[in-house]
Amino acid sequence: MKIANKYTILLLWLVSTLSFAQGQQDCLSIQGDYVSLIESGKYRFANEVEGELLAHIDFKKLSSYQEYLTNAYQVVVNKNPRANMPCPIVTETYQQLAKKNLWSKTPKISQLVAPFELTQNNNDKAILLIHGLTDSPFSFHDLSQFFYQQGFTVRTLLLPGHGVAPSELLNTDYQAWQQAATFAIDQTLNDYQQVYLGGLSTGGALIFNYLMQQKQVDEKIKGLFMWSPATKAKSDLAWLAQYIDGIPFVDWIDLDADIDFAKYESFPYNAGAQVHALMNLVVGEGANASRQMHDIPLFVVASEHDQTIDTAHTLQLVQQWQLASPQEQMKKSVLIYYGDNNKLPKKLVDVMEVIVPECSAESLCNEIFDVAHIATTNSPDNPHYGVNGQYRNCGHYVTDAPRYKACKHNKQVIKGEVTAMNLTRDLPMQRLTYNPYYQEMLEAMTTFLKATK
Repeated sequence: MKIANKYTILLLWLVSTLSFAQGQQDCLSIQGDYVSLIESGKYRFANEVEGELLAHIDFKKLSSYQEYLTNAYQVVVNKNPRANMPCPIVTETYQQLAKKNLWSKTPKISQLVAPFELTQNNNDKAILLIHGLTDSPFSFHDLSQFFYQQGFTVRTLLLPGHGVAPSELLNTDYQAWQQAATFAIDQTLNDYQQVYLGGLSTGGALIFNYLMQQKQVDEKIKGLFMWSPATKAKSDLAWLAQYIDGIPFVDWIDLDADIDFAKYESFPYNAGAQVHALMNLVVGEGANASRQMHDIPLFVVASEHDQTIDTAHTLQLVQQWQLASPQEQMKKSVLIYYGDNNKLPKKLVDVMEVIVPECSAESLCNEIFDVAHIATTNSPDNPHYGVNGQYRNCGHYVTDAPRYKACKHNKQVIKGEVTAMNLTRDLPMQRLTYNPYYQEMLEAMTTFLKATK
């Protein structure tokens, strides 16, 4: 009996020790495990859930935005393999939500990636923010504070297939994104007197697509914010994704560690195929003559060096949008362009305000080569993606183990977009995840809001 008790005590000690060790694992500590996580794909696949109600949202049955937020959060909790993992990334937006929902001081991943609402005590004005492909509403934690301080109720949307695990994008289609965007836009227009719509990348394409299908739009919509809007893929081979996706057992373009709690790192062919189909409705062959342009002022932020989206196509679309409406109204529109102003369409500077920020030697931007597609919405102070954030975006080296490791660990790295030139430099390149011109952008946004309200 004594021997049995001794082994029982030892077993209980081992179990408690392992439980304690697992309990200490959080979204930061796992970042050092990227080698094993790339091989295992531990966070690449969503939890299997029995019952449709626990796994998906039926937008046709929702009666309010609050019901949507509750259901979406439950889907994240049920399907995200890291939903309950602690994540000591505390933003001002999280603190505000934690106080409202009686959450703990340390967030869980589910609480950081779920859609949220910051509510004013009135129904005067609201902004709806829609994230990009592979992203989550965390990409708007910084900008949400700006809009809330301007008196807006801030709503965010979680696109189907997001906030869970990359495997969710193996079967998601763009029509599901359209349905979600339509619900969110219509519900917000129903609930508020003045509405602004904001989209990052694919979120921007969904907003353009929604509006282009309307012969007339609600006068409540006062302006559009577009950060790196998706119009045409930078790669000329993007159209092939739809065909490669049809090949059995060929599912993934990239297989990464998926240690970024807020954005998928592994990328399925189907995701590329679906966003290509969506963009085709906005600027491609599918964007037929019946698409409607409306006299809603634009605030656009775009980088010449964007390696995800072809910025030249974005600028062409913006120019078409501007020229289709009365010039007096559209003069309120603003383009912030990170690049060479000599490469802008000639008519564009005549039909909207164009801001090309300059970088002084003392500024944060002085250490940046160029602004990346994924960087435009994040503040340099963001605790995850900002200057002092622990996370480094190195997925462009995922097939080059030594370079990937150097990007993750070297004290000396360069920051910018994954251009061919940057990738050939001696130092490893960390893809830029914050906007070095963030404060200047906020100042221009403040002016835009005053002009359009």
